[in-house]
Formats: sequence, structure tokens, C-alpha cells
Amino acid sequence: MAMCSAVIMVMLDADAYGCAASALKGPLAERQRAALTRLLAVFDRVLPAIDDAYVSRYCTHLHKTAVLAAGVDDLRER
Repeated sequence: MAMCSAVIMVMLDADAYGCAASALKGPLAERQRAALTRLLAVFDRVLPAIDDAYVSRYCTHLHKTAVLAAGVDDLRER
């Protein structure tokens, strides 16, 4: 795995975890919601470009975590 890929994976991991942890604690602030929206857009661009099977599976898991965090926050608004 290239160093760039490793750095991106670590950053996506930290961002996805942060969004999920915040969503589980309570409603996301507007700033957090904007960060989550940006994170999901990054996943949409990055996932198709990943050619390493392990990194692809791992990032797909992170993407699902971020999607679930958005879903939890959306349900709170109802």
C-alpha cells in the first residue's frame, strides 16, 4: 500500500469514527453535519478508485459507518 493511501485511510478512519461517536452522543451540530456530508462525498470519490482489496473493504466499512451516523442523526430530527 502506498504511503498516500495509508494516510488517506487513517484520515478517513478518524473522521468516520469522530462523526459516528458524535452522532451516538446526541444531535450533530451544523458544523459536524457539514463535516459528515463532506466525508460522505469524499468516500463517493475515493471508493471507486481504490484498487487494493483490503483497503477497499476497510474503506467500504468506514463509509457504511458514516452512512449509519448520518441516519442516526436524521432520525433524531424527526
